[in-house]
Amino acid sequence: MLELLEDPAYRHVLFNHLPVTGLAVAWVVLLGAVALRHRPTLFASLALVAVMSASAYPVATAGEDAYPFVFDTLDGYGRDWLDHHTHVADSLLPVLYVNAGLALLAIGVGAWRRDLLQPTALIIVLATFGSLGAAMVIAEAGGKIMHPDFRLSDPPIHEDRKRVGSR
Repeated sequence: MLELLEDPAYRHVLFNHLPVTGLAVAWVVLLGAVALRHRPTLFASLALVAVMSASAYPVATAGEDAYPFVFDTLDGYGRDWLDHHTHVADSLLPVLYVNAGLALLAIGVGAWRRDLLQPTALIIVLATFGSLGAAMVIAEAGGKIMHPDFRLSDPPIHEDRKRVGSR
């Protein structure tokens, strides 16, 4: 098992669900905590949002490390989807990182001023919804890399990653 964890592609596939599924669960818990106005659950759910949003960093790092090895195993369309997935991740990952920072800030603000916990948590509900959307867009492009049956169209070719003769 430990040998598998040394493989960045395996780590990426193993943990890439955290910024999507984990963040979705954290968002639902936060939404419930805001609705119930339950202070301890607000703090716990904000921490969960921060951790799940920040989990995008090790997932992205493993993906970057795995890129050259995975690229060599793919056909032309798979390579194009890998490049698109990389472009989308590079563009949208900052949204998740900012969300993690905002959730931590909300924890600090709520600990400092009790009356501000509920409004800041509500802001994080909205920010997390946007972050969840960003994570889903990244994951949707990633799912098409190894699964031709999910490819209903060709990926967009980005000028910064354009290759000649990929097919």
